[in-house]
Amino acid sequence: MLAQARPSALLRDLRSTPNLITLSRIALVGCVFICYATHAYALGVVLGFIAGMTDYLDGWVARRTGQVTRLGEILDQVCDIALELTLLVFAVSLGALPVWVLVPYVLREIWVVSLRRMAIELGENIPSRLAGKLKASFVGWSLLPMLPGALHLAGRWSDALVRFGQVSLTIGLVLTVVSAIQYTAAFVRIYNRQVPAAGTRTPDRRAT
Repeated sequence: MLAQARPSALLRDLRSTPNLITLSRIALVGCVFICYATHAYALGVVLGFIAGMTDYLDGWVARRTGQVTRLGEILDQVCDIALELTLLVFAVSLGALPVWVLVPYVLREIWVVSLRRMAIELGENIPSRLAGKLKASFVGWSLLPMLPGALHLAGRWSDALVRFGQVSLTIGLVLTVVSAIQYTAAFVRIYNRQVPAAGTRTPDRRAT
């Protein structure tokens, strides 16, 4: 009875302040989607900016309060991808970006997630890389000036905002490739450490 009365570790971590901030990013992504679907573009841009700021706030709060958790790291990654992909799709739909931009972005995210999962199954974790963090910053923040520009919300500055966003996104795409290579190299090192080389015998774990 006592064990049943205690909250589960999952619920405890979900209710932590940093993770609630992270989850709010998903809610904001939904609101951004609704804003663009209903042509409330200016509000969508503002909410997108707020969602981007939560990416920094949750990590800062987690470090200051000592509430850094593995769950928080996973949620942060998922929420970042959801926000970036949503804004990328809107930029493509508005003609500010070609549709092929989605291909390297989506493939990179699938590849890195797969590598991290395989690393965990081998008993190790691949931490975030600087190139990956910079990729998220360049991709995410490049879209905030690009979208108002594509919607002509900035008057004569609209075209300049679009071009600025496109240059910043190009840097983000380069970092997308660089970070994918770094994560791949990290996984190769883990695999070589954890998996016996050809010709070596794997210990019989059934032996006592």
